Formats: sequence, structure tokens, C-alpha cells
Amino acid sequence: MNEKLYLYNPFKIKEITNAQLQELYNDIFSKLIDEPQTMYQYSHNVEIYTNLMYICGECIARFTREIIELKTKIQIDTAINQTEERKNWDTEKYGKTPAISYFEALAVRISQDDIKKLADKECFKTRFKNAYDTLESKCNAIKKKIEAVRYEEGLN
Repeated sequence: MNEKLYLYNPFKIKEITNAQLQELYNDIFSKLIDEPQTMYQYSHNVEIYTNLMYICGECIARFTREIIELKTKIQIDTAINQTEERKNWDTEKYGKTPAISYFEALAVRISQDDIKKLADKECFKTRFKNAYDTLESKCNAIKKKIEAVRYEEGLN
């Protein structure tokens, strides 16, 4: 076996950059056997898929952190902008101060770029979740195939 378990240490993998993680994913993916013929080759592919799942899981964790940080930034910026807009309202020039919902809307409009970034990150995270689920399904299908072959061989 050519496993490098240290790469999958949760205390170490966080030190790997996204580019290195992508390279690692591509390297592991390239080791898949297209049409496995033996039980060892099927088992090898199960191992490859589980390693790919681990990398996707790491990406999901990274995007989750980025999303939480961006959501928090948007909330803080919105609150600050709302307060600033309300505080800077010139009653002599514009008249009576509008309802708070007016300033909330202004603050959200100011945060619009960050909201779009958040949406992009959420979409990217969803893609990794879908990839993770698909890899998990593929891995489970191969395991079932292995069990079916074992069962059939046991009957002969």
C-alpha cells in the first residue's frame, strides 16, 4: 500500500493550502482503476473514493468557516451602516426621520456585494456536498458489488 495517512490527519490537513488540496485530489483521483477486474482493484477504488471524500469534507469545512465569517461580517456591517445612516439623517434637509426599516434596507443595499459573495460561497459549498454524497454513494455501490461477488463465489 502506498497510503500517506499523515496527509489525512485533521491537525495537519488544515495547514495544506487550497491549491495543494486540489493537487492532492487530482493525484488521488488519477489512481482510480477505470474497470476493476479483481477484488483487490475494487477495494483499491473504495479506498480512493474514501480518500476523495475526506478531501471534499475538508473543503466543506473550509467553506463553512468562510461562510460563517462572511455572514457575521455582513451582520456587523449591516448594523453599523444602519446606525450610521440613521445618525447622519439630516432632518432639516430631508424632514422627519423615516422608520427603521428604511435604514435597514439602505444597510442591506450597502452590503449587497458581500451578500453576492456569500451566495457564491454557499453554491460552491453545495457543490462539494453533492460531490461528497456522490462519492459516498459510489463507494457504497462498490462495497455492495464486492459483497455480491463474495456471495456468488461462496455458492460455487
